[in-house]
Amino acid sequence: MSFGELLVIGAVTLIVVGPERMPKVARTAGMLLGRLQRFIANVKSEIHQEMQMGELAKLEAELREGTDDLRNSIHQPFADAAAMLAEGAQMPPTGSDEDSSAALQHAIDTLPALPNSAYRDRR
Repeated sequence: MSFGELLVIGAVTLIVVGPERMPKVARTAGMLLGRLQRFIANVKSEIHQEMQMGELAKLEAELREGTDDLRNSIHQPFADAAAMLAEGAQMPPTGSDEDSSAALQHAIDTLPALPNSAYRDRR
């Protein structure tokens, strides 16, 4: 609204309301305008907060998925090794230490390699 439009609105209001009630009407209009502005600000802040909560929920889901993948990539080789060791413990002894050493070396060689992320610097 331009200044000219505000002057026209003020002049019409002065004529319709009269000079006696004009200050009271102006005060009431100012209070209502202030309430409206606060209401609009509250609605904007709530919408912004809800959007942030939605973004945080998405981020949390992505992080959970990543940690689950990492946990699986770390635990799987150990589970495989435990299964191989359990399988080796159920095998009857061959009688010679060389055969046992060879079987153990074969079990170690067939273990899956850990991903590169497991070898990162652990400071």
